[in-house]
Amino acid sequence: MEYQWLEQLLANLWVTIGVVLVVLAGLIYLTKWPVPGKLLAVAQASYRETIRQPLFLLLLILSLFFMLAQVWIPYFTLGEDMKLMKNLQLDAIMLPMLLLSVFAAAISISEEIEGRTATTLLSKPVSRRQFLLGKFLGIYLAALLMGMVLTVFMGWTINYKYYYDSGFVERPADPAEIVAAERILDFLPGGVKDAVRYVLRVCHEMRVMMPGVVMIFCQVLILTAVAVALATRLPMLVNLVVCLTMFILGRLAHVLKESSQGNPLVEFVAGVLQTVLPGFNYYDVGGPLASDVYVPWVEYVFPATMHAFIYATIALLFGLILFEDRDLA
Repeated sequence: MEYQWLEQLLANLWVTIGVVLVVLAGLIYLTKWPVPGKLLAVAQASYRETIRQPLFLLLLILSLFFMLAQVWIPYFTLGEDMKLMKNLQLDAIMLPMLLLSVFAAAISISEEIEGRTATTLLSKPVSRRQFLLGKFLGIYLAALLMGMVLTVFMGWTINYKYYYDSGFVERPADPAEIVAAERILDFLPGGVKDAVRYVLRVCHEMRVMMPGVVMIFCQVLILTAVAVALATRLPMLVNLVVCLTMFILGRLAHVLKESSQGNPLVEFVAGVLQTVLPGFNYYDVGGPLASDVYVPWVEYVFPATMHAFIYATIALLFGLILFEDRDLA
């Protein structure tokens, strides 16, 4: 109860709008203006390189098309179309972010090490630690940019789905924050007021789904750190296979544990997998959010985010150890 004020703050519509605008402004800043510091300079170069790759634009366009197509796809769920659509929207955000970050880490770092480009960079006053952490930060920020764009688009598609299925699905009542904003802006002309209401409704859908979006960012953070760490030693193809296997086993370890039926060997293997791998299934909150179940920020989202940061830190430390002994000559 002592954190109830923080819970209300994080669930506030205006806080969500402010955070989205600040993050987008910061990511746009990285594309144009130089930043101080060697680590940030490496991160900015990696960020620019990632967003300029054809893969970035291809994944973004395919994801936008798939998310838009979900508005018209008949789901045959007997009135539960909106729930299934919200779950699919979150998956459409997570999949391209994971593919971009893992591919970028596996290709960029491996090619620079094998092609001796890293040797030229490290001959300058840039340490291996700054090189690896800068690469990780730049790749993750590029994936974050894609995720923010898709999140804004998700808010619009969900809002448009209510309009498209208006004869079958009843739109929930506007929250008190939107009603209060309409009263404050009552002096505006009718068309402008309708446009503001539309934008606020889109932002409201983003706010409702924001815990799921943050959980996606956490999963991408973990796999990006793992891919960057493995790229210091493994070639691209092996790195991709390891990351894919880790993601699948991380989601299925709890299923293996529950279905062991008392078999000591299966329980042991499941316990090892649950200990070593991150529990990606705990980051999957799309089902509860689609069913209008509130996911608490303080009791659930914040501890899960801290777990992701700790796991990513351990993975990066492991990668630094591997990179320090790597012969680049």
